[in-house]
Amino acid sequence: MTSPRSIVNPATAASLIGQTVMVELVLEEEPESLWRCFHIVGLVAPVPGLVKEGHFLVFNAFQDEQFPNEIFWSDIRTLTTLHRRPLEGTDQLPPALGGLIRSGAALPARRNSSTVPANGSTGAAHP
Repeated sequence: MTSPRSIVNPATAASLIGQTVMVELVLEEEPESLWRCFHIVGLVAPVPGLVKEGHFLVFNAFQDEQFPNEIFWSDIRTLTTLHRRPLEGTDQLPPALGGLIRSGAALPARRNSSTVPANGSTGAAHP
């Protein structure tokens, strides 16, 4: 089901070109909303008699794609930009989305201590 009133309009859409965004999509064929992360690379504004619905041209932020996809503004329930911040103590920006994907592997707080060797192993068995 699409929303009756889109949260995106041509003025706000133009400011999102070049941004990486997290989007909640509500699609008629899906029972629940979908959350996706995209790089917005372009937009198509509605033009009476020519283009009925405005939409973004996007690339999936987590996969390499050769051509952009279309995300129609009427299918967007929530849209949040993901800001890139300089690394603490430097002027260097982190790689795009570098902090969003984590392996889940736990590392010890301190290495080369009397309880944790340099390889990070505590030697304790884990169930």
